[in-house]
Amino acid sequence: MSEDRIFRTAPEEKYYDNKSRASIFFRVLIQKFWKLIEFNLIYLVISIPAIIVSCFIGIYITNSLLPAVEADFFAFLFVYGFPPMVLLMAIPVIAFGPAQAGMAYILRCFSYERPTFYWSDFKDKMKENFKQSLVVSLINLAAFIFLLFDFYLYGQISQNTDNLLFYVANIFLFMILILFIMMAMYIYPMMVSYELKTKYLYKNAFLFSIGRFLPNLVVLFICFLLILAPVLIVVYVGNAMVLAIIYLYYMVLGFSLPGLVSSFFINPVIDKYLKPAPAQANSE
Repeated sequence: MSEDRIFRTAPEEKYYDNKSRASIFFRVLIQKFWKLIEFNLIYLVISIPAIIVSCFIGIYITNSLLPAVEADFFAFLFVYGFPPMVLLMAIPVIAFGPAQAGMAYILRCFSYERPTFYWSDFKDKMKENFKQSLVVSLINLAAFIFLLFDFYLYGQISQNTDNLLFYVANIFLFMILILFIMMAMYIYPMMVSYELKTKYLYKNAFLFSIGRFLPNLVVLFICFLLILAPVLIVVYVGNAMVLAIIYLYYMVLGFSLPGLVSSFFINPVIDKYLKPAPAQANSE
């Protein structure tokens, strides 16, 4: 970077970095590829409790959306249950809070190409945000289960009535769910970057979810493609070898790659509108 400034600008000129975020993303993806795999595996091991909970929720969601699918339990689990679990944790709607805090900080550093002491910084952010991240993960889990229960309740009622009000209520619930998922993308990056109370994390996340609704939809769509599109290949091909390759992909990049995509979009937005905490400003 210093060489660029010496040879491309005069001493009186201001330096501008013209690299697009897209070019930086692919450069980081190549340079940090093995680190992404490493932290994906670390996150996978630490987050086993959240994986179990999320997997059962993923099975329930898939079974609700595809009730006509006939398969034994293990086939249903690995083909239809596991991918939604990865999606829920990659966004992350469901997570083991401390592990997600550590991952969010590492991916933030990657997105800004900042030097980091990988494992020590990961552990430090887990410790610093342990209590708050646990509280957030429990709140998110409870809120998500509550929304699923509401969907189930209104779905059962709407089957027995032609009242338009229940269909409107379902649409309203769906919009709340989308906003809640968008909020989940912002909470942990804010947590590890700024000194905010939990209520302000949710307040700011809600404002970001509304104010950046369309860009957030794009991010969600990309994450959706990265995680669920491979499953469509398995369903279409029906080959066990393809399924094994896709599960290998989930194990090595299923959480870190969508997280990196989200981090590249989310962190600049957060930093644009939030003032850094004094401790962070002094350290940087």
